[in-house]
Amino acid sequence: MSEQKNQAQKDLWNTFAGERWTRRQVEIDAMLAPFTHALMAAAKLEHAAPMHVLDVGCGSGETSLMIADLGHRVIGVDISAPLLGLARQRADGRDGVSFEEADASDAVFDEPFDLLISRFGVMFFDDPHAAFTHMAQFLKPGGRVVFVCWRPPPENEWVTMPMQVLAQVTAPPAPLPPDAPSPFAFANPERVRTILETAGLTDVSFAPVDAPMSMGSAPGAAMAADFVMEVGPAALAIAQLSPEDAAKVRDKMEIAIAPRLKDDLLSLGGAIWVVQARKP
Repeated sequence: MSEQKNQAQKDLWNTFAGERWTRRQVEIDAMLAPFTHALMAAAKLEHAAPMHVLDVGCGSGETSLMIADLGHRVIGVDISAPLLGLARQRADGRDGVSFEEADASDAVFDEPFDLLISRFGVMFFDDPHAAFTHMAQFLKPGGRVVFVCWRPPPENEWVTMPMQVLAQVTAPPAPLPPDAPSPFAFANPERVRTILETAGLTDVSFAPVDAPMSMGSAPGAAMAADFVMEVGPAALAIAQLSPEDAAKVRDKMEIAIAPRLKDDLLSLGGAIWVVQARKP
């Protein structure tokens, strides 16, 4: 494996993003809960015969632990050592689940899988065609792929609102090329269909799901601003601002959040694809 392969994402998730997502794990799992539910419903693991499952980009272990609790064997893989450390703590010796620090695009496994599942973990490969072709080798014939990925940023209020506030203070980050590794690299279903079919997968389908996402658990605009400024596409850009500009963003963020509060808490809209495919 080239040392440079997916290196930018490895660096990000072992430093800035990994630290923040580890510290905010409870709130982030709550934020993503509607889409975790959609993912698990599509996977159809409840009441199913025991399966061997690969959880790609498992992060702090939420989905892997849910799968194990349903009686299946699951290997969670991720490139983030901080998140995997938390996942292992949460597992606390639970049967049927293990975690590996590995890049799923070239990891090798001893047994084939019945299911490859991912909650927002497959959009970051430098070469997604090669990554899915590699991962598909480890699916049994008839094995399934089920993952969730974000639809375009304009459909996701949790992205547009913070970016609009940031733009009031400084130029927002330049948009990445649509095919660059990012949370929104799989927003175009035709691109994703081509990636999956090139990997030899069939029966590719996309189901849109929209849901409100909780932005932190602490009440009030100030605490919601803390969360929004730490998690999401604007977080890195905000962290790189001068203290004076960061303070301006905070003031404007609280002003933008205040009228959106309901019962003193903030929710913002999210929009995803639930993607399914099968190995013939």
